[in-house]
Amino acid sequence: MEGNNGGKKSWLIAFEVAAVWFGAHVGGGFATGNQTMNFFVKHGASSIWLPMLTILMIGLAYRESLIMANNHGTYDYKSWSIKMYEPFDKIFSVIFELGYLSIVLLGTGGSIAGSAALLNSFGLNYAVGVIATSLVFYVLTTYGASLIRKASSVITILILVFLTIITVVGIKSNAGNLTNLIATGYSPTTMGASIYDAFRYAGYQVFVIAIVLSASDTLKSKGDVNRTVGLGVIINGVMITLSCIMLLAWMPSVSGETLPILYICKQLDSNVLIFSYSFLLLAAFVSTGIGCVFGAVARFENVLKVPHDLEKRRGIIALIAMLLSMGISFFGLDKIVAVGYGYVGIIGIFTVLIPCIVVGRIKNMNFAKNNK
Repeated sequence: MEGNNGGKKSWLIAFEVAAVWFGAHVGGGFATGNQTMNFFVKHGASSIWLPMLTILMIGLAYRESLIMANNHGTYDYKSWSIKMYEPFDKIFSVIFELGYLSIVLLGTGGSIAGSAALLNSFGLNYAVGVIATSLVFYVLTTYGASLIRKASSVITILILVFLTIITVVGIKSNAGNLTNLIATGYSPTTMGASIYDAFRYAGYQVFVIAIVLSASDTLKSKGDVNRTVGLGVIINGVMITLSCIMLLAWMPSVSGETLPILYICKQLDSNVLIFSYSFLLLAAFVSTGIGCVFGAVARFENVLKVPHDLEKRRGIIALIAMLLSMGISFFGLDKIVAVGYGYVGIIGIFTVLIPCIVVGRIKNMNFAKNNK
């Protein structure tokens, strides 16, 4: 692999790809605090250190995946999965694709459910919120997808800024309770259960490599990949750790809340914070939902042969994806995250996470040895 000429340019390129990883990670489930609550915080004090280790594990899988993509020029997940899984690619590449499509539908369903739950917290009927949000998502996917994609990076930065402010204020406001929980070793579950959920979280999130791969063709060397993964681990690890510490500080009162960070904002009694966060959270749901649906459209628009008009074909695929996601959204954000993400995560542990770290490492070492 030819390297970029080092210095600021290499770090800028690395940051751009790391930002894609963070943008995919910081979707509605993360921004609400629901994911971190269900996979980490409910287990107690282990949520202070376990999230960073989980991100490191994901980073190892991403590192080998990105190196492999650079080795073979496979920047789309279909061709990458063939290289990763051969000679068993006919089985495992299909499993990877099914897993990725599952997170597309679950991500959209979760965005619809989260939007409906947010609107419900302000008095709108949940079912009405689901239908209204689905219609908005469909219209934006059909007519405004490019606008949303252009705005997604801005939305991601705003969420990063606001989540940082909220977590710092939230931790400070309940620091006494946090200190007490840590001192008493607050652990409602076993260490085994918390580690199991950490692996499930990693197993679910590792499918996001499909999105990161598509933005990684600018990485020209192993050094570029290392810088990207390093920055990604720092950004994602710090943010998820801060989120977990804040939520832990408000345990157990925040337990059982569908939108736990919004709950904390309301306890802080700041209307500016509540409405600013609510607006950005809704924007995050829209950005995530549109991105997921567009991913499904991009995957199947050239697979289907009818209708011949490309725009109509895209509209039909988007409608099917939206109807399936709307059906999923009626299970509610809690079930989508705890059950849906959890089951996909179990599949991901054995078919993506471990193979990327172990098999990917071996294949990359062999490639380097044979191409000296």
